[in-house]
Amino acid sequence: MVFKTKIGYYVSSTDGYTDAEAKQYIVDGCYDVYRKIKATKGEGEALKFAMWTDSAITNGNAIDIDEVHEVLYVQRNNISATQVKAELAHKYTDTDSIYYASAEDPIYYFKEQYMHVKPAATGSAELYYMYLPAYSVTNYDTEPSSIDKFPAEYYDHVLIYASFKILEAKLHDYIEDDEDGELAQLMAGRVDRLKLQYNEMFGAAQ
Repeated sequence: MVFKTKIGYYVSSTDGYTDAEAKQYIVDGCYDVYRKIKATKGEGEALKFAMWTDSAITNGNAIDIDEVHEVLYVQRNNISATQVKAELAHKYTDTDSIYYASAEDPIYYFKEQYMHVKPAATGSAELYYMYLPAYSVTNYDTEPSSIDKFPAEYYDHVLIYASFKILEAKLHDYIEDDEDGELAQLMAGRVDRLKLQYNEMFGAAQ
């Protein structure tokens, strides 16, 4: 499959949008598909989109998550951690505070591009987390196109999403520039059909 060819088929044109714009719509579509699959098919199916850390974290340092789209689950020493507010960070290590994070009740919070877990991970209390990666498109205009770390069974969902987003942007430009009204109407109809097709892929028109 070549993504550019497929999108060109859905849009009925390869003009009026750039490859970079199409690739961004594809990436946006990955997260929209994830949310819809989670809502319609449940957590089990949604886990296909997630990844675990490659190895245990044991050094106790703050974790750089700049390349992570969303953290879904954190566990320390096989105990699920709870997400809390960064504003109370000083209280999570204070043994006299009601917010103290114990080994039996670990917590995590985000500050800038880092995730902090308390108590800190150690060699005997390992840390793992599950996350949605920052997806990227490979070989958009050549065979074989792919989305790194995204389940291939949902490629068509993403491409239809990207296609109607491209058409919506083109339609907006047509209306704003007061272009051919009949052509704009045809384009609006194509947007509606693709949106309907997209939503039906999740089990129902929405």
